[in-house]
Amino acid sequence: MKTRKTILIYPLLAAAIIASSCTEKTDVPDPDPVPPVRIPDKAYVLAEQTDTAVVILNAETNVEVWKWTPATAGLPKEQREWFVNPSEVKPVYNGRYVLMTASGGVVALIRISDSKLMFYAKCGDFPNPHSAEILPDGNIVTAESRYGDICLFVTDTVKVLGEPIRVTSLGNAHNAVWDREHECLFMTGNDPDVTGPNRTAIFRFHYNGDRENPALTDMKKVYTFENESGGHDLFPVYGEDDMLWLSAASAVYRIDVSDPDAPVCEKAYNVSNIKSVSNGPDGVIMLKPTEEWWAEGLVDETAAPLFLLPGTKIYKGRWWLDNTFSYPEVHEFKY
Repeated sequence: MKTRKTILIYPLLAAAIIASSCTEKTDVPDPDPVPPVRIPDKAYVLAEQTDTAVVILNAETNVEVWKWTPATAGLPKEQREWFVNPSEVKPVYNGRYVLMTASGGVVALIRISDSKLMFYAKCGDFPNPHSAEILPDGNIVTAESRYGDICLFVTDTVKVLGEPIRVTSLGNAHNAVWDREHECLFMTGNDPDVTGPNRTAIFRFHYNGDRENPALTDMKKVYTFENESGGHDLFPVYGEDDMLWLSAASAVYRIDVSDPDAPVCEKAYNVSNIKSVSNGPDGVIMLKPTEEWWAEGLVDETAAPLFLLPGTKIYKGRWWLDNTFSYPEVHEFKY
């Protein structure tokens, strides 16, 4: 995966001044430039549920460097409620945007430079989306945990508010990861051929690549755990090709998908009930709940605390890094 760098993101400046019936621009000084959003070399992005927020945190100082909430986005009240309990945060498009979902029912793509909602949509009538992924053409796929609905969205910054295309149902769907090399999508869910609670399985999909009429095809169950439940977070292993993290009820696993139709799974850490896991040059970070489903900070692979932010309810936390498992090194926003 791509090495880390400091990201400078400049907000849009004011539009050009138009002088009536003039052919030459008058000599008017530019407005004061807005300082760039400075994302440090070491940063976390958090799904924070107390403030219904997406937060970027300096990982060395634990100081907040960027924050987005629906309360400041100019949304109608009924739509702001869709953003309750953020459940996913992923840096996308070379760290210029963040992809998020919330248990209130929404998926959203937010531009960091000016905190603009570039696209958002409700994932059905009574959804509980837990993850989303950007597909190669810029469309978005979501995984919904309550009814297991897998939905596709045609991203459109003109309409902004999208409509879901329900693809299929996958019990206990909690995650979605695009594999750029093998051109397929991975998700976990319940194996329909196994009875009882311990039936977590990995599924592979293909994507038709039709931006206007998207579809997931050729769904295949490629791995079933012998004794595991609650497949939760699926995310690429930084710095290693063909490897994914998977957190489940009893442990955290590493999944080798070099053969996408026959993954090889090994237990990495005997740490239970992890809501999110990611790694980078500075180690592994996880969210292990201390209260119901949230915590006030992240932990390392031994479950030792890395920081605490009293009063917060963090559901997921990730390193702010480029993800070249899923996206090209130069990842341009498509709309």
